[in-house]
Amino acid sequence: MPWAIFFDLVVIFRDAPNVRLCIEVWPEEMNGSLYFLTANLLFFYICPMILITMCYVLIYIKVWKRAIPTDTKDAHMEKIQAKSKVKVVKMLIAVVILFVISWLPLYAIFARIKLGGEIEPWEEEILPIATPVAQWLGASNSCINPILYAFFNKKYRRGFVAIIKSRRCCGRLRYYETVALMSSSTSMRKSSHFYNNNSSTRKVPPIQDNAVSYIYNNTGV
Repeated sequence: MPWAIFFDLVVIFRDAPNVRLCIEVWPEEMNGSLYFLTANLLFFYICPMILITMCYVLIYIKVWKRAIPTDTKDAHMEKIQAKSKVKVVKMLIAVVILFVISWLPLYAIFARIKLGGEIEPWEEEILPIATPVAQWLGASNSCINPILYAFFNKKYRRGFVAIIKSRRCCGRLRYYETVALMSSSTSMRKSSHFYNNNSSTRKVPPIQDNAVSYIYNNTGV
C-alpha cells in the first residue's frame, strides 16, 4: 500500500524534462528507510527465512523419528531407511540455503541504497547492472524447489516423467497408477503363491510385504 501511495513520476534529468521515472517520494526521507526495514527486509526476507527453517526442522524431526513398520530387524532395510533420511535432510538444507542465497543480493543492494548514505560514482555504474541480475536471481527461487525435489528424490522423478507421458491431470494419473500397481501386486502375489506351492519348485521365504511397501511408498530410493 505505501508503494501505491508514495510512488510518483519524477523528472530526473534537467536536460530532459519530458523524461520522468516512477520512484519513491516519501514525505520524509526517514519514512522510506523505516518502511524498507519493517516491510521489505523483515516481513519479506527475515520472517519467511525463519518460518521456512522452522518448518523444515519439524519435517526433519518427523522424518528422523520414522521407523520401518516391521516386526523383524533387517540390516538391509535399516540401511535403506537411513540413506533415505539423509537424502531428505540434504534436500531440506539445500532448500533453506538456496532461499537465503537467492534473495540475499537483492536485499543487500536495497540495504545499501536505503541505509548506506550517498552512492559512490563506481556504485552508480554497477547498480544498474547488478540490480536486475539480483531481481532475476530472487525470482528464480520460485522454480528452484521442484528442481531440488527431482534431484534428491528418485520417486519424484519417476512420477514427473509419468505425468508427462500420461498427458492426463494428476488426479487421473494417480487413480490409474493405483489400479495398475494393485493389478501388478496381485499378479506378483499369484506368481509367488504358485512358485511357493508348486511341488516341482523350491520354496523360498515370503517377502516382508509391509517393509517393502513402506520403503517404496515413503522413500525416494
